Amino acid sequence: MRRQGARALTALLLVLLVGVAGPRPGAADDGTRPPGAADGTNLSKDKAFDNPLLSPPLMPVEQLRFLLRRLLPDHQKHQAFNQSRNGAVDFLNPLLLTEKQLNSLLGNPRYASFESRRAWRASMVDLKPMKRFLDPRLVEQLEEKGYNEIPGIAALSGEGLHSEGWLQKLEDEAGVAPEMKIASASERQQCAKCSRFYLRQTRTLFAYPYDLTVKETAQKAEDMAKLAKDWAAEGKSDADRKAKLKVEKAYGKERQYRNGVAQEQLGVDLDGVMETAKKENWEESAFKPPFALPSGPSCALPDARSQRRPVPSALVLAAAKADGACDGGRGGGAASDAATGLGATLAVPGGNNGGIDFSTMELRYLADPGDGSGLRYSFGADRDPLKGDNRTSTGVSAAARTSDAFFVWLSLDPSAFWVNLNPTEPERVVDEELGRTDVGRIMLEADLRMKKTVGELIHPHTALGRRYWDGLRGECMSSRNWITSAPASVHEDGDELYILDAPLDVQMESEYLSEAGGTGDAPPACPRPDRASEEHNEDLYRTLVLPELTKAVNTAPEYADLRRVHLARVAAQWYRERARTQDTTYGDLIDSGDITHWRTTARWKPRDTFDQYVDSYTRGEFDVTEELAGGGAKNYVYGGVDFSRVSLRQVPDTRFEADFAKLPKGVDRSLRTPSMDADTVWLGAPTPREASGLGPPDTSAGAGTWALRLLPLVLLPAAFLLLRRRRRHLNTSSSTSPLRRAAVEAPRRRRT
Repeated sequence: MRRQGARALTALLLVLLVGVAGPRPGAADDGTRPPGAADGTNLSKDKAFDNPLLSPPLMPVEQLRFLLRRLLPDHQKHQAFNQSRNGAVDFLNPLLLTEKQLNSLLGNPRYASFESRRAWRASMVDLKPMKRFLDPRLVEQLEEKGYNEIPGIAALSGEGLHSEGWLQKLEDEAGVAPEMKIASASERQQCAKCSRFYLRQTRTLFAYPYDLTVKETAQKAEDMAKLAKDWAAEGKSDADRKAKLKVEKAYGKERQYRNGVAQEQLGVDLDGVMETAKKENWEESAFKPPFALPSGPSCALPDARSQRRPVPSALVLAAAKADGACDGGRGGGAASDAATGLGATLAVPGGNNGGIDFSTMELRYLADPGDGSGLRYSFGADRDPLKGDNRTSTGVSAAARTSDAFFVWLSLDPSAFWVNLNPTEPERVVDEELGRTDVGRIMLEADLRMKKTVGELIHPHTALGRRYWDGLRGECMSSRNWITSAPASVHEDGDELYILDAPLDVQMESEYLSEAGGTGDAPPACPRPDRASEEHNEDLYRTLVLPELTKAVNTAPEYADLRRVHLARVAAQWYRERARTQDTTYGDLIDSGDITHWRTTARWKPRDTFDQYVDSYTRGEFDVTEELAGGGAKNYVYGGVDFSRVSLRQVPDTRFEADFAKLPKGVDRSLRTPSMDADTVWLGAPTPREASGLGPPDTSAGAGTWALRLLPLVLLPAAFLLLRRRRRHLNTSSSTSPLRRAAVEAPRRRRT
């Protein structure tokens, strides 16, 4: 009541002051804002939102707060939702920003800074919900240019700077001019000091009124000027000073009351944000890993089988819980989410991360300290602020598929690492166990995609296709293409592996009628040409088509998942070789045949892809009836993907130090925070035990015990819990892959 009374008296005084004042001065003509808090849209009056903080313009700020709360240590978590810290976000015009500026703001490793007194985060914000808050003409321009997102930078106040001040400092460093700001949203109205950061045409939005308005500021100035003029004429400088102090006090009381109300209301609505987070399960979607293995006991069991059983997980990749009761009382509690660079990047629900193109995220570093505490790892990703896939869900998916593939490659015998699409062999499409995993699905779908890529390359209406068909001899061409692993360039430093380059190769081998007289593999409509024509056609295909096909497999977005699982295969091969002579956390998985935790949850069966291939094979990828110079009419492509053999080519220390001198430091930094090296962003994590802040494990506990407590490097969704557990040991030969053997055998025999 006292506060309401004071407010009423102050308001009355202001009314009286305004009543005797003249008209406010005209606005400046240079585009700058007049003195006072920035006039703009009061979001608390928008009936579409019960809580203005949850409106689209302020959601980047609330996501920053929520992420900060998760990442700060316990004694600093209060900083995240402290109502005395205002949050603001600047939205920038991508049409005016240069690539250098975008990379500086969105690709810099500081794009997510979570220090207790300084917190900011850059991201790409969905344009659709923001449209009604922006200039319609600008929205039209953005949509015409194909922009679905706009850059946004959110910050909290701290270290003597308002949030808008922090944003201005960041933008000054990047050379962002005022006209590049298309909107600014603030939890508290942009104060008189901060309003000068924005041009008059920049749209400003706020949740609560704050500071003196433009009108009040102008009136105060006029009041002061009038007093000065009146008292100066009478030569009463002391009385003039006292009168000015009285006016200052009157306006100051109103300013103080308004700011206090804004702070109190911010506290109330911040509580509402937390309630909404619980109601809408932000915790589940953002921090309980979308990729979690089935829950197991929190303490180690003695048998080897139980040692592979997972424990409940904490946050993102490799942030498992260390149970204090099972740890002799040392440490305990959840792993520190702030301890992982990848965790800090993927932790915001539905968030987009500035310059990171998650579709390019690949495993490039792996280490096993050998103490059973788990794996260190780091992913590399390209930066492409405007055209890249910035969705964190894509990053989570990429990491999970890599992790799944790594453990599948460990668990199954290498002789099973093949898939085969041949229309005459529906029973020999993929190894039975591999066909129950996403690895098998990705390989088969890539194999089918390869057939379609060949069809696109040799289409008669393309320049390359015309050259191919004009040069072809005979009625048709039949070829087998294999996607295989080319030698991978790696550098090993103790227990660490750096994967520098791991290209895929495409090999071809034409197959016609079997030498034994069978017709199983050759297309019935494709008679075998004479030897000279056969060699000519192979050379033509090898010269024109194969280089482009190999390039596509190594660079095209549609093969990204295949490249990811192949990199996991390279890492697993190194891990296999290391496990022969060193203690490793997951050595007991090698060749176990147990893929229980990595079976696909998709409603997919190998036969689905095979049927799609048969349809493509039967109908063809294109239908061109015009007469071709060479008389060719059909190109039958079949074959497979074969990762049964992986060759690791060691890069010596001298070359590694010369060509990759900055890589170790960048990767090491990525274990704790996102790190940038040239055009690559590194996102990593230490071992779960290291992330938990615990020391080396007790030497009395075996590696398998710690493998139980501190889970795999990437976790699978709890929603994907498997209903049953089956274990099947492979009985195929490990010397060569069935796919390679099949290419040179006599008529195929059904496997028994």
